[in-house]
Amino acid sequence: MSDRPLRFTEAEATVDWIIETVGHDIRVGAPLGLGKPATLLNALYARAKANPAIRLSILTALSLDVPHASSELERRLMDPIVERVFEDYPGLHYLQDVRTGALPDNVTVSEFFFQPGSMLGNEHAQRHYRSVNYTHVARDLIDSGVNVLMQMGAPGPDDSCFSLSSNTDVTLDLVPVVEAMRERGEPIWVVGQLNARMPMMTRSALVDASLADAVFEGEAASFKPFGAPAMPVAPADYAIGLRVSSLIADGGTLQIGIGSLSDAIAYSCDLRHNHNADYQALMAGIDRSDDEGALIEAIGGLEPFVQGLYGCTEMLVEAYIQMYRAGVISRPVYDDIGIQKLLDRGAIGTDVNATTLAALRDAGDLRSQLDETDVARLKHIGVFHDRVSLRARELDAGDGGATIAADLDDDEARAAIETRCLGDRLKGATLVHGGFFLGPNSFYDALHDLDDHERELFHMTSVGEINELYGNEALRRGQRRQSRFVNTAIKATLSGAIASDGLESGQVLSGVGGQYNFVSQAHALDDGRSIICVRAVRQSSDGSESNIVAHYAHTTIPRHLRDIVVTEYGVADLRGKTDEQVARALIEIADARFQDELRSSAVAAGKLARDYQVPISARRNTPENVGRWLAAEQARGRFEPYPYGSDFTEIERALIGALRKLQGGSAGQTLSQFVRHASRLASLPVAAAPYLERMGLERPRSLRESLYARLVTLALINDGVIDANDDETEDSDHGA
Repeated sequence: MSDRPLRFTEAEATVDWIIETVGHDIRVGAPLGLGKPATLLNALYARAKANPAIRLSILTALSLDVPHASSELERRLMDPIVERVFEDYPGLHYLQDVRTGALPDNVTVSEFFFQPGSMLGNEHAQRHYRSVNYTHVARDLIDSGVNVLMQMGAPGPDDSCFSLSSNTDVTLDLVPVVEAMRERGEPIWVVGQLNARMPMMTRSALVDASLADAVFEGEAASFKPFGAPAMPVAPADYAIGLRVSSLIADGGTLQIGIGSLSDAIAYSCDLRHNHNADYQALMAGIDRSDDEGALIEAIGGLEPFVQGLYGCTEMLVEAYIQMYRAGVISRPVYDDIGIQKLLDRGAIGTDVNATTLAALRDAGDLRSQLDETDVARLKHIGVFHDRVSLRARELDAGDGGATIAADLDDDEARAAIETRCLGDRLKGATLVHGGFFLGPNSFYDALHDLDDHERELFHMTSVGEINELYGNEALRRGQRRQSRFVNTAIKATLSGAIASDGLESGQVLSGVGGQYNFVSQAHALDDGRSIICVRAVRQSSDGSESNIVAHYAHTTIPRHLRDIVVTEYGVADLRGKTDEQVARALIEIADARFQDELRSSAVAAGKLARDYQVPISARRNTPENVGRWLAAEQARGRFEPYPYGSDFTEIERALIGALRKLQGGSAGQTLSQFVRHASRLASLPVAAAPYLERMGLERPRSLRESLYARLVTLALINDGVIDANDDETEDSDHGA
């Protein structure tokens, strides 16, 4: 279609076109996360709500929602943050109705990945959840009968193309499917929303504008993208991050996801690379078993990253930008298998010279008589400069000189080729392959600020390219040497099975995503390893609970794919081990409070010898010990809760931490604490004033507000933010 795409500047007009073109049975497939065209989806959903004759199905994942307060105290804390951080982000109206149970009967929303924990207990979401491996999403979307693909991207350099921006993941896998369906005359339409505030990514992310049948663009299509605020990095996260950083091989490959654990890993890698003496001293003080030390020596290291790391990740997160700035992410890979093999062997460098051409020829990767394919390839990878062309077996160097015989075995011709045709540096370097991105606003700003050369280093591509080895397998194996696939889980069982996405009840917490892909890939690669990070303890209103458990009635990663598990207390190498060895290793990195119970369960199951005793060294697995060896570094200004900055002010950070801990306790505990401090809270400490002012409680105007002021003060005291024995106090009962 020469007139494709149709261009609209109003969402309503775009929706009119969709309904006129598709009809009243509209089955929308939309990307996960950031790439949803929120303005268009909201307009289409509003039309379906107003017209029951329209049957609307939305198939997607990770619908991002602006945080909503569930109490008066939360509202006072959150409302100013939401207004400042999210600005004009429109939200997803269908998601709000899913949450409240107000979705109309003619609309169905089905997702394959939830915001973690957001849909627990939600009947519609749980009933319509699809458990789909990330690499199978494109297939399953088409098989489910999707007839409209909708995506938000960014305007391209000109009107001939646009950028898929945050979500190349599934879309690029769908492009050949869409083209084939169009050729067969099967109905499928592609609709884009171009948001000028989205980062414009290049390379594979730039697609021809004719991919879309219709595009909604202009001022009305642009809004501030959803920024996921960075979460604080707890001491346990830093302890895990430090241990993981020692398992990463210099010159290797790293995959991590979003969250505080990834920030901790990135921070620890920076410390290892740029402050190595301090890093080694810190690592020497960590409690670790002989097995952990041996594993570090075998697959990781404590020295700086001289060769650097390459990132291969479905989710590009801010941690990669930070590691790039720190010089950790610095190992380039190339999409030419011959070049990649020569680089891996050290036969060539990234600078082009006569050695580069000779190495390609000696490896049998070039024929003596160059043809058009050879010349095109050499220009593509930068061995030849762009002015070189081939005519009738003669090379034209584009410098006005005589043509050169295109024969590498002709000494005179070869000398001329080396003098006049070679480029300066290999082209097409990639430091990180990513499938989609999501993160805080500072991350999007960093992507916007990349110069043209740097932007090319972050290559957004399809999830099929990243999460699988199949296809161009030799190249992918060459690029992904010494891969460390690092993912998180909620539970690890004593058999080595991992639960990451669901609860024992069958309720879905998040989704499988690509975790299974990466664990499987780690086993398929000769020197790859899967590293599952599990915080040893979970805090709930009922107290502390171990995340290393005897059994769990839900499995994301089966026990036969067990590999490495890391907690804040140590590293368990489970690959190829017996069930008894696995049980022992996991008990010895569990929290000391739960080790005896775990031991008894394993013995009762016949998986552990009755005379096994937990080593004395593992009995030191306590939060206090973790805090002790981090304390000295924290005093020096390291291992701060927000290592890469925050969307929150210092006062807001303190309030968030204090109120979260208060909320995590039981009602009885809170009441007991309230009574214990009652005499001190009759008049509130002056130190509480700026926090109460931020909450609008500095001058309580009612008994309710007076109680809120005391509750906030109690939370600050419990968290050590202010001193309950501060002698300077002020009356808080004005107007009460």
